[in-house]
Amino acid sequence: MTTTMTLQMQNSLLQVKNLVQHFELPLSWMDRCLRRERRFVHAVNGVSFEIGPGEVFSLVGESGCGKSTIARTVVRLLTPRSGEIVFEGREIGRLKARELRPIRREIQMVFQNPYASLDPRQRVGEILMEPLLFHGIAGSREEALERMFRLMDITGLHRDQANRYPHQFSGGQRQRIGIARALATGPKLIVADEPVSALDVSIQAQILNLMMDLREEFHLSYLFISHNLAVVRHVTDRVGIMYLGFIVEQAGCDDIFEHPLHPYTKALLDAAPSVDKDHIEAPLSGEVPSPLTLPPGCVFASRCPKREKLCDEERPPLKKNGSREVACHFVE
Repeated sequence: MTTTMTLQMQNSLLQVKNLVQHFELPLSWMDRCLRRERRFVHAVNGVSFEIGPGEVFSLVGESGCGKSTIARTVVRLLTPRSGEIVFEGREIGRLKARELRPIRREIQMVFQNPYASLDPRQRVGEILMEPLLFHGIAGSREEALERMFRLMDITGLHRDQANRYPHQFSGGQRQRIGIARALATGPKLIVADEPVSALDVSIQAQILNLMMDLREEFHLSYLFISHNLAVVRHVTDRVGIMYLGFIVEQAGCDDIFEHPLHPYTKALLDAAPSVDKDHIEAPLSGEVPSPLTLPPGCVFASRCPKREKLCDEERPPLKKNGSREVACHFVE
């Protein structure tokens, strides 16, 4: 290993290398009678990226492109089919449940639907105290109670709300509870899977500002999952653009928004609503290929305006192009 690679690994909090995640479809009785082959949904196909300390890295793409699958695999709610997940120099992709326990303190998740992620039978105080007691962060219930109130103060919740149940809160307040629960273990990395997509626009801004304030106060890193380009531009340092389980472009936030190179990145930006546009035309035509049978060439070829014969025959690798990485045969 070269000195440069060694330094890069030391400076990275999280490294995801060639991550693959497939899901097998169940066979019906007819499939078994006809002895049909097993079929797999190719959700994530060799994705690689890294996140440094205090950095926000966002994954962006259409619904179904594999963003949330990556998020759940990174926090080990799912076991990867292949590839590596390296956290602070340690490979965690194959760790057993007991070995994962100390890692779970360091990597926490904020879910898209705050109500579904909270136990409706527990009061807010119990939800926030549970990880403190489970991981031994608080030595007693009194200490856990004190820490719980501190978490409520940090995330903008009132202490007199500790005895309420999740259904007694608004969507924005429930997301604050989810963020407070994630902070309880003192994590270094928070995986935020569409954390504001279910909220009103004004509440979205409050939650995003809260997350960025917490980033500065606690030196947090974020893996941020979103399809909202405006949100991504507000919070992100670097962006990975995903299409059908592949990263097709990866660069700094300003590079992506000001000078996109991949045709799909350009199409995403063109499709974003803007007050400067009198009319929004759909920049793409054609169908997204099935994740059951990936095409042999470029996965974006069926919708790409620059499509040529090479695109159908050979899949472009994600390769360096200046300060970014692009997967396209015909990058300008």
